[in-house]
Amino acid sequence: MLIEALISSMGVVFLAELGDKTMLATICFSAQCRKPLLVLVASMLALTCATVLAVVAGTVLAAALPLQLIIYLSAIIFLSMSVYTLVEIDSGTGDTNKITGTFLSMASLVFVSELGDKTQLACLALAAESPYPVAIFIGAIAGFFAANSIAAVAGHRLAGSIPIRVIRGATATVFIIIGTLVLLGVL
Repeated sequence: MLIEALISSMGVVFLAELGDKTMLATICFSAQCRKPLLVLVASMLALTCATVLAVVAGTVLAAALPLQLIIYLSAIIFLSMSVYTLVEIDSGTGDTNKITGTFLSMASLVFVSELGDKTQLACLALAAESPYPVAIFIGAIAGFFAANSIAAVAGHRLAGSIPIRVIRGATATVFIIIGTLVLLGVL
């Protein structure tokens, strides 16, 4: 049934995203740059691209790129972003209004970290089992949007009460932890 496919993919993705590395990255970027709409758009663009890959070409991607390589790329990007954030703290620079850099950083981080992630694999599995892949896609995007909207607003609210230096330190710490856990195979 079409509506079942849509609702099941939306629910699976929303629940899987709660507390996931993508949601944490969205919170951190939103708090750091203080532009929740920009962060949400970048995140959704990346998630949409990753979901299209999952629904349409997941099996081709899995055959072309070993999952282990994708996992290492994701970890390296998280660790690189933590170093970049720490350098911004030490230099005292880091304009919170750098729209292009923030957008590209967020989109690339989310896109690569989503490849092979549990939500992408769930979308792939749901699409493989359903005669309604478009409904799976729409439901997944709705689930991503709901979870990441919460994250963008939460990050923005945190930014209003916490100094940017503390936010950048926390962001770097979160990215180091996520990168390390990805390398260790925990995430």
